[in-house]
Amino acid sequence: MKSVCLIVPVVAVAALTTLAAAQTPQMGGPMKHVMVSFDSMSNSLMAMVDPMVPTPVMQNYGDTYTGNASVLNGTMYNAQYGWMVEGFWAPPSGSFLWIEQLSATPGLLAYSGGTMMNQGTFAPIFGTAGSSSRIQWNGGMLHNWYAATTPGDYIATYRVYFGDASGVATPGYMEGGAMLNWTAVPAPGAAAVLGLGGLLVMRRRRA
Repeated sequence: MKSVCLIVPVVAVAALTTLAAAQTPQMGGPMKHVMVSFDSMSNSLMAMVDPMVPTPVMQNYGDTYTGNASVLNGTMYNAQYGWMVEGFWAPPSGSFLWIEQLSATPGLLAYSGGTMMNQGTFAPIFGTAGSSSRIQWNGGMLHNWYAATTPGDYIATYRVYFGDASGVATPGYMEGGAMLNWTAVPAPGAAAVLGLGGLLVMRRRRA
């Protein structure tokens, strides 16, 4: 007589449960800095993306997060890009530093971050969920969270500029520009476990 072997697939389900135990989102890899500098001779801001760190990969780690970080549940995400000020300078009097998203691949989500010690509020930014396309930046280390639900390549372009409290550009100063890239991939670990479970369900043993 033939019967379906159900014991090992249960183990596979247990493995997936173990994968979902983490509560702290992962950065996804080494920091990839976006260095923002200011040339006082030309009154120009410049943004340089670190070319040495490979394109960040957004992944779904199979984890479930609580609190504000729950916006990442079920997504592929990454927080490697870190905006940093290079040198010693400050915005002109009455002005602030702003980052504005000019364009983005459809489906790219963005959430407010911070440092890896203080991961931020996870509030929607850069147009996500109807939020503003720009954020005011205090010049401190800033690792925002980027996410997607569909695998593929994603691109977003930004400008960094001086502006008033409402985000209106300060006359006489040139903005800087940056392009950020990601590749979103499915979770290989979770996919492998699910595949193993499916194969084992199909196995038969003779009694």
